[in-house]
Amino acid sequence: MASLFSDILESKPAELEQGTQDSLEWFQANIRDIRRTPESLMKESNSFVSRFDLGKMYMYMYLPKTAGKLPYYDVFPLTVVLKRYATGFLGFNMHYIAPRYRVQLMTYLYEVQEDSQEDTYFRVRWQDVKSVSRLRWAKPCLKQYYYSHINSRIVEVQPEHMDFVTLLPSQRFRRGVNMNKFNANDVYRDSQKIHG
Repeated sequence: MASLFSDILESKPAELEQGTQDSLEWFQANIRDIRRTPESLMKESNSFVSRFDLGKMYMYMYLPKTAGKLPYYDVFPLTVVLKRYATGFLGFNMHYIAPRYRVQLMTYLYEVQEDSQEDTYFRVRWQDVKSVSRLRWAKPCLKQYYYSHINSRIVEVQPEHMDFVTLLPSQRFRRGVNMNKFNANDVYRDSQKIHG
């Protein structure tokens, strides 16, 4: 798959507008469905999944175990899963880095993407992140999530929508147990300090 930048640069304005509109409509349909009852969801499309697979991208609602101790947190993570545990998983939450770094991370992920007739996923592991120096700016978005703190259905982001979903301003940063809003630009500044 070509890089996000090259696809965008080579696209005509009408193509960009149509791709953006299609992705936005997909996102709006799925965001509405994420809070529906389990009974109604059983009859819905196959974008909802019951488990997290390595190398795939997901959206879900989340309230951290230590919300009161964290400086801020994202209640609507957009995560690529890197490692699974019995109680949760480690993944890239794309929302913790500025959009320009998300593009760089997606470009890297496309380089390690595996496509088969049955499946598409990113072949990336935690060891890769630690050892690849050009991924140093991705470290602030490495987060651990617990299954017991996911409070919605899980939406798998399909490969054809990943670029636009990654760049949509869907992050919902909060602070404290009262879930006070927290500015995404402050999160990006903190992340910039971490990776230099």
